[in-house]
Parts: sequence; structure tokens; C-alpha cells
Amino acid sequence: MTQRSYADHGYAWVILGACFFMYMLLLGSIKSFGILYSEILLTTDNGAGSTALIGSSAGFIQSLTGPFSIFLAVRFSFRSVCLLGGVFLCLGYVTSALIHNVLYWYLTYSVIAGFGYGLAYVPCTTLINYYFERNRALANGIVLSASGVGGFLFPHIYRFLLDRYALSGAMIILGGVMLNICVAASFLRQPLEFTGSQSSTNKTGKSQEVPKTCRELVFRKFCVCGSDVLRDLRFLFISMAFCLTALSYSAYFYTFPSFLESENVGKSTTVFIFSLTGVCEIFARVAMGWFTDLRILSPTCIYGICMVVSGVATLAVPLLHQTTIYYIYAVIVGIFPGSFYALMSVIILETIALKNLPSAFAIITIFIAVFSLLGIPCLGWIEDLTKSWDNVFFITGVLQLLAAMVAFSVSRCFDTNTSDNDIVIEQGKAEAADDKLLGGEKEAGIE
Repeated sequence: MTQRSYADHGYAWVILGACFFMYMLLLGSIKSFGILYSEILLTTDNGAGSTALIGSSAGFIQSLTGPFSIFLAVRFSFRSVCLLGGVFLCLGYVTSALIHNVLYWYLTYSVIAGFGYGLAYVPCTTLINYYFERNRALANGIVLSASGVGGFLFPHIYRFLLDRYALSGAMIILGGVMLNICVAASFLRQPLEFTGSQSSTNKTGKSQEVPKTCRELVFRKFCVCGSDVLRDLRFLFISMAFCLTALSYSAYFYTFPSFLESENVGKSTTVFIFSLTGVCEIFARVAMGWFTDLRILSPTCIYGICMVVSGVATLAVPLLHQTTIYYIYAVIVGIFPGSFYALMSVIILETIALKNLPSAFAIITIFIAVFSLLGIPCLGWIEDLTKSWDNVFFITGVLQLLAAMVAFSVSRCFDTNTSDNDIVIEQGKAEAADDKLLGGEKEAGIE
């Protein structure tokens, strides 16, 4: 089997650029919710737990929408689904600006904007894997480094808009910013695996149209992939580690700005320290993708090492209480757990085949959603009860160390280092089975 002709060159780089821009807007705004979080705590009577529930509920809706968005992307197109996501995001932000009672944000921000995030996020992060093979880890690192760009820019944008236009005015402007997702989505193209009108050349040199049953075949295959993935023990273990990491990593963006303000470091310093994480992610995710492609260590092993470093640093923060430590910690978060998402797809593909990636990614997002929905508000309620953020750092540090233990266990107990030749053989078998099934449908007269 040869490499797909469109992979790693040509329009693949346009897809990369579009996904980069979309990911910058999506993750930049998600990570900057901590700025909104601290502003809501300062300007309203909402507690830390109930306010955190607004953001975690949006994340939960986003993750629940993931499987639905992939179904739509496969059935229709990645472009149309991401366009729809941008519209919902704009609607959610603008309607939040028009509501004076923050409790109604559970509908406008959590549900409407969360649905928009889900429609755009999973297709954006999945699509790139179909346009890159040889440089897949590097491509994922480049796209996911957009999270760092957004993580650096958006806290400053949020702070500026909140200081200049207050909460309502800022949300209206941000709604317009999120509408730019539609601009980037317009450049997306459907992978040939999911198109119903792929053309091929017969022996006479004439172009033929592959029947639309190709799309239906892919769609039915996607529907049954979920059960296959859930029977893979390695996938379930690594999903557990991802859930622990995602919870502790997300908690940083909710709690760290409020923690810094409780330490009286000042709003401008808080934003600067917070944005350091984004700067480090820009370079760390690309570098992590490049290093992973060198095959010096397995992706799972690299991930485990990152979690150990991050976990130890998180446990040290509440013990030292020094501004210099806060700067160092922000850098560590950007380099180590910040690189987690650059490795995510590559680690998943160590345990499952590429054809199962959309369903596997959707399943993991649901797992992460449940952890985040329950975990992040609990961390806020712990602060409400203890009047201190220290215990939150202890808990999230332990979670990251547990994730490292699970990752190292998977890397040691299971043989995940499949050779390139074995991958080619397995992909060839899968494609041969698809061709046989498709041929049977054609013989049966299905058009």
C-alpha cells in the first residue's frame, strides 16, 4: 500500500493553516475563561464552585457534542459542521452579554456556546490526521501550538476588553471574534475517505465516479468502531490517564488567575504570568511533535515524563508562595502538561487503527467531559470551604502523578511499538475488506 497522494503536501498545508487559526480561537477563549471567572467572582455574589460550574458545564456540553459533530462531519462535511459551530459560539457569547443575571449563563454560555465549541473542536482536531502521515506528530504539534498563541493573546484581550467595556461589552465583542471561526472553516476540504464522489481512472483512461455507497460504507464503519475501541484494554487505560491530566490541566486555567489575585500580585501581573503558559505552549507543542517523530522514546513514555515533572511542580506551588515560583510554574505548565494535547492523537494511534480515530477521539472527549463536569466545580467548592487555593494544588498535583503511573503501566505492560510494516499490512487488510464490501454492494445493484 502506498501513502495517500494528498498527504503531507499541497493543500494539506492549507488545511493545517485553517485548523491552526480555528484552534487558536477555540482554545484561546476556553483557556481565558479563568479571566472571566475571576471577574465574575469580583463583580457578583456567585461562589467559586457555582461559577466554575458554568465553565465546566460548557466543557461537558462541548464533549457530549463531540460524537455528534463527528457523525455530522462524516455524513456531510467537516467544513459545514465547523461553520455551524462558529455561528453557535457567536450566538452564545452575544446572548450572555445581554443577560444581567449570571445564573442564566448556564443556558447562554454553558449550553449554546458549549454546543458551538463541540461542533468546531473535535472535527478541527481530527481532520489534520487525514492530511498528514509521515509528519503527523509534527502537524499535530503545529496545530495544537495555536493553543499557546491563543493562550498568550486572549488573556490580554479579555483583560483589556473587561477593563474598557465591562463584562457585557466584552462578551459582545468576543462574540464577533468567535465568528471568525466560520472564515477559517471555509477553507476546509473533506478527506477522500469520507467523500461520496471520489474519482478514479479505469483501464481506458476514462474518469469514473465511485458510487455514493462509499460514504455510506464509511458512515456505517464509524458507527461500529466505538464498540471495537471500548474492548481495547490499552485504550481504556490511556483514556483514564487522559481524564486525570485533562482535569488537572483545565483546573489550572480556572484557578490560577484567582489564586494569583488572592496572593495580591496585581491584575496586570496576573495576566502576564498567566500568558507565559501560552507563550511556552507555542514552542513546546511543536518541539514535542518534532521530538516524538524522532522515535527516541515512545509517545506514551514522553507523556508520562511530562506528567511527573508537572505533578511535582504543582505540589511545590502551595509550599513556597513566592512570585518567582509562580513565573516558573506558568512556564512548566506550558512546556509539560501543555504538550499533552500534541501527543494525544499519536498516543491514541498506538492503541487503535487510524480508521477508528474519530470514534476513539469522541469517546475520550466524553470521558474527559464527565471528569471535568464533576471535578472542576468540586475544586471551587473546596476553596469556598477552606478559603484557600492550596488544597486545590495538592489535589491536582496528585492527579497528574497518578496519570503518569497509568501511562508508564500501559507503556510497560503492553506492546504498543508496532512496526511500520505491521501498520501497512493492517491498513491494507482493512482497505481490502472495505473494497470487498463495496464491490458486493455494487454487484447487488446498490447505487
